[in-house]
Amino acid sequence: MSDLMVRWGGLRAVVSLAVKCLAVVALGLVVPLYIVAPFGATHAPAVEIHDEAEVVDDEALRSSLEGIGFRRDIRLAVFTTDDVDPDSEVDTVLNDAVLDYALNRQPSWISTADPDYWADGLVILAVSPQGRWVGCYFGEDVKVGKYTEGRIQDAARGSFRTAQWEAGLEAMARRTADSLGKPVASARAAVVVTCLSIAAALALLGLVFFCRYAARGSQRRARRYFAQVTADYDATQIRAGAVPAADAYGAQVLARFAWFEERYMQLVRRFREFGEPRGAQWFTLRCFTDAAELEGRAEELDRLDDVIAAASAFLTLGPGWEKAWENELGPVHEDLGSYAALCASVAFSTLRAKVSFDVGPDRAVVQERRDRLAGMTSDLASGALTPSAALDELDAIAVDVHYRCDDLARRALAADTSKQGRERLARYEQDYARGKYADGGAEYQGWWSSSARSERHYYDPTTTIRINSKSVGLEAPGLYESVVRGRGVPTAGLYGADQHSPGAGTPSAGAAPLFFRPVGALVTGYSEIASPAAGSASGGWSGSSSGYGGGFSGSGSSSRF
Repeated sequence: MSDLMVRWGGLRAVVSLAVKCLAVVALGLVVPLYIVAPFGATHAPAVEIHDEAEVVDDEALRSSLEGIGFRRDIRLAVFTTDDVDPDSEVDTVLNDAVLDYALNRQPSWISTADPDYWADGLVILAVSPQGRWVGCYFGEDVKVGKYTEGRIQDAARGSFRTAQWEAGLEAMARRTADSLGKPVASARAAVVVTCLSIAAALALLGLVFFCRYAARGSQRRARRYFAQVTADYDATQIRAGAVPAADAYGAQVLARFAWFEERYMQLVRRFREFGEPRGAQWFTLRCFTDAAELEGRAEELDRLDDVIAAASAFLTLGPGWEKAWENELGPVHEDLGSYAALCASVAFSTLRAKVSFDVGPDRAVVQERRDRLAGMTSDLASGALTPSAALDELDAIAVDVHYRCDDLARRALAADTSKQGRERLARYEQDYARGKYADGGAEYQGWWSSSARSERHYYDPTTTIRINSKSVGLEAPGLYESVVRGRGVPTAGLYGADQHSPGAGTPSAGAAPLFFRPVGALVTGYSEIASPAAGSASGGWSGSSSGYGGGFSGSGSSSRF
């Protein structure tokens, strides 16, 4: 393989990029030209002139029409007639005149296979100078859409209005030739397909360059995360050694640390396998996905490094424990904010429904829990509260908040004894039992505030010691099964199990740490159910089509000029 090919990433990568470029050219240029341009218009029509109104020069018109190229063999019949009542209010008067002429004078215009249709390969261009009607009619194998029929008739209007009958009929024939035999017969459909093809070309081109840009960016970030993890690796091992293994929270952090070490070695191998892409290799989707995976793995390890550092500092009350503790308070504060929002939603919905309901006791609980969280910080600093006991209490508060939110929602819905109120309660209970409020979209946002107008306080839910759905390292062997799917689930806010007593699931020292999802999904669920159902409206459309006085079904239409 030549040095140039090596610098461009190898034969496979170069061929792959070349194929993509060819696809872009085909979609953006070849396909639109094939659909729109008049390729293959080399067939001269078999022209028939039936000038019953005696307004055209038969030979001159025949000569000009025979010079028009079609994409297929066409029998082109021109029909002029004044056998049309100009004052008729029937909008099929020209259609009927053309059909009557065919039945009585030109039976070859009617299909022998099905007499309800025009003959295959036949195109009829008709005009009534006296009645001021123009029409076009088609055999089933050459028929066009109603929109195209209108365009064909429009081509002649200007000439017909100035009595230039031959020019108008020639314009109709040329527009017909431009419309027939295209890969997409309908003009509107051709525009749509052309636009879609160009859009696909642009999307593919954008994807190719996006892969290169995103892959290089992901690789840079992955190397930065990995460099940070590598630089802190020895310090992380020392910190992990300080985490108390006998403590339930320390044990699960150490389980995640064991996973961290295993993933670290895997990541070293993945970086080696990824290597240094060159030239065309950067434009491949696989390069982008591999680089994105490297970034995700490296970022996860970097975050888990922070978890271990936080656990080491907090569980031993070492330097920096206050910052780790503030981060631990974040999910509980966020749930308390959701509890307060639920109180406001209940107060509003019950007032609107004219139902007597007092949310004062629940608001008092929210404030009491917030005061306790503030007091716990002082207790930790004074030694009145141990780190493990503080985390246990956070678990207990979180479980209690989850229970109280569910209980408040049920009591508020049950307070409305109307038929609609009973239906809402039944719907809520059904959704709760199905676990609707525990779907994958229920995630901590990473911020909380004591009220709608107060300042937001941010935290990182991925690096808390207590486990939630966004925690890193949950894939540690045995941890997911024992914590996420274990006994912590029914009492920790997955909203699908029996959890209807304040003391249910309250953790004790040494128990398996619980797994939490935010209570916000339940709050949103209540608000949606308690709100009146949105009204719906429907509309319709109507159109018009041309036909014939009898049961004939041939394609075609007419209009005035």
